[in-house]
Amino acid sequence: MPPEAEKLFDYVSLHFAEHEVSLTYEAGCCGFGVARYFLNLGWEVKVVNPSDVPRKDKQLYQKTDKLDSRNLCKQIQQGQLHSIHIPGEEEEQLRSLLRQRNQVVKLLRKSKSHIKSLLLFHGIVVPEEYDNPNWSNDFLEWLKGIRWSSSTGKSCLDSKLRILELLHKEYLHTSNELRAYCRKHHKKDYYLLKSDVVRCV
Repeated sequence: MPPEAEKLFDYVSLHFAEHEVSLTYEAGCCGFGVARYFLNLGWEVKVVNPSDVPRKDKQLYQKTDKLDSRNLCKQIQQGQLHSIHIPGEEEEQLRSLLRQRNQVVKLLRKSKSHIKSLLLFHGIVVPEEYDNPNWSNDFLEWLKGIRWSSSTGKSCLDSKLRILELLHKEYLHTSNELRAYCRKHHKKDYYLLKSDVVRCV
C-alpha cells in the first residue's frame, strides 16, 4: 500500500467500515500531518516517541516496517503506548522556523571554525584582542587585510569570508522574522521570557 493517508482511509473504509480504528506511528521525518488528517476523521491517533516503544532484542538489529508495525499493534492492544503532543499546523511551522534558525547558527559557527583552521594551517596568529567567540567588525577588517604570499591564499580566505557574511545575514533575517512573529502571536510569553523577573509558582 502506498504511504498515503487517503489510501489507508479508503482501505479501512472498504474492509472495516463498522470497526473502531486506533492508529499509531513513530514520530519522525513525516511530521504530524497524517495524525491531524485522521484526527479530523474521528480516528484515535497516537504519535509516539521511537525511544519509548518497547522492543525485543532482535528488533534492535532487525528493523523493518513490517516488524515495527506488528510491534506497534501489540503495544496498542496492551495499552503500553503514550502519545506525545500533536501540534497544530501553525505550531509545527513555527517549530520549523526555530529549527532553521538553529541550523543557521550551527553553520555560522562551522564557518568561523573553518576560517580559524585556515589561519592555523598557514601559521597566521590571531591577535589576542580578537581571539574570542564574538567577531567584531575590526576583526573582520583585520582578516580582509591579511597579506598572503600568493593570491590563491587570499582568494581562499575571501571565499570563506563571503560565506560567513551570507550566513550572518541569513541569521539576522531569520532571527528578526522569528522575533516579529512571536511578538505578534505570542506577545505575553515573548516578553515574559525576555524579562529578568522569574516567578516560581
